[in-house]
Amino acid sequence: MNRWIILLVLPLFLVDCSNKKKGMLLLPFLGLGDGTTQANTTSTDTGSGTFTVVGLETTDPSQVTTPDTTQGTGGDTSNGDTGSVVTPTPTPAAPTPAPTTVNNETTTNVVDQTNGGDFNFETNITVPVTVVVENESGPVANAPVTVSESVTTGEPNVVGVGTTDGNGQATIPISVPPTVVSVDITIVGVNPTTGEVVEIVGSAPVQQPATGNNSEGTVVVAPVVNVDTTNFQPVNGCVQAVDSDCDGIANNFDEYPDDPSLATIARSGRYTIAFEDMFPSAGDADLNDHSTVFSTEMDKTPANKVKTIRGTYTHVAKGAGYNHELRLSLDVPTNATVQVSYVDGSGNPWDGCASAPKYTANASGDCTGGTLTPAQLKRGVLLLPSSDKTLFGKKNAPAAGSTFTINDFVRGVTAQVTITFEEPVDLNATKNLVGGHLNYFLAINQKTDGVFRQIFRPGYFKDAKGKDAFLDKNGFPWTSSSQVYSTTQQKVLISENRLRLVTFSSTLGCTQMV
Repeated sequence: MNRWIILLVLPLFLVDCSNKKKGMLLLPFLGLGDGTTQANTTSTDTGSGTFTVVGLETTDPSQVTTPDTTQGTGGDTSNGDTGSVVTPTPTPAAPTPAPTTVNNETTTNVVDQTNGGDFNFETNITVPVTVVVENESGPVANAPVTVSESVTTGEPNVVGVGTTDGNGQATIPISVPPTVVSVDITIVGVNPTTGEVVEIVGSAPVQQPATGNNSEGTVVVAPVVNVDTTNFQPVNGCVQAVDSDCDGIANNFDEYPDDPSLATIARSGRYTIAFEDMFPSAGDADLNDHSTVFSTEMDKTPANKVKTIRGTYTHVAKGAGYNHELRLSLDVPTNATVQVSYVDGSGNPWDGCASAPKYTANASGDCTGGTLTPAQLKRGVLLLPSSDKTLFGKKNAPAAGSTFTINDFVRGVTAQVTITFEEPVDLNATKNLVGGHLNYFLAINQKTDGVFRQIFRPGYFKDAKGKDAFLDKNGFPWTSSSQVYSTTQQKVLISENRLRLVTFSSTLGCTQMV
């Protein structure tokens, strides 16, 4: 497809300034990465550091094991007619309780995430974080571990939770934006000598500078955090001063502190997903045929299962002659209630979904939502209908060689989608998440063997030989998901097999949808 398209991201942001957990949303663009992530690297770096112990409010002493207090034994004296008088022996002063102390050693194992090539079509960092807790008696089991970061929204964003096993170990897989170079780790327990609840907090790297000749950028690392403690053990029972609803998630991380069935909200930040629609041919491989800006939130239970998914999806560009619809496939064992609403580029209600052509057969809930069965959810929830209806005019698909300025951009249709499962689901039990993103796919108004074609993100489907069905022979995908990691506005200029980045600076403020 010999055409030019520019994606200008400045005018399209839908920022909810009233959300207490949301900071400034990052600007999206079709990021290629710098290609510096080192492939097949097995080096290991060891760094030492000290975690900080924060004392929390002391609660019911009966919830912890306290030292025995030895009382002295009184002696009898005789004083004639005055009778016997018991003289108590003074109780020896109790020793000063020892504070909880923590020593930390972090090992970082380099992870290859290049997919064997230089094209970085998934900018998220996906690694396991392993935490090992021991005290003077050995491994500490049943200690709750929380992994969080504060870069995406400016406030703590929980990216994973776990509990140490009999070996004192918890391995927690996380997926974070490329801006996150380290994560925060929190372990809540108690000092048995004082009865005071304590919180062990520290950080571990998930990226580190690349090394070697002429190296630049960062490489991804999988941290192993060894925490050696003194006078520390898991809390025995519920400590309501720390955990109001007794669900095992401390109040400072619990976004539903009075609801034991819910705990945290996982926020994705702002991303762009872009498709090349010539599958199974590589086409011109410019990834400009259908582009959508999106963000999601997931309400999670204390066991890290998902109860509700909320997503905002804005169509921003179409550089193709074909038409497409964007859907979400969910492979889960329970029904879900789907709610969907649409607004146009000015924020007014949009009712064009029902009349738009549909390219996924026998799909339920299109445009209206409703209660969907597991089979219907797997077939695909409609997010954005046919792309010939969701952009206004030709301004977001300019002709090759034409001039396109920021004033020419017109925001397309935005979908607000809420999916609430009847029972919380483990999205990792069946493959619903790859690279931290859900299973989005594009359905096209072109058929192969009488069926409308569909394009999925890499990582979800293998062919008969075990090869990823949506990576071509050169390891190139038909879809890319990426997040910008700068507050400098970006615009991406795409033409045939070339892509160059043009930047310009501007002050970013809070923009309400109008």
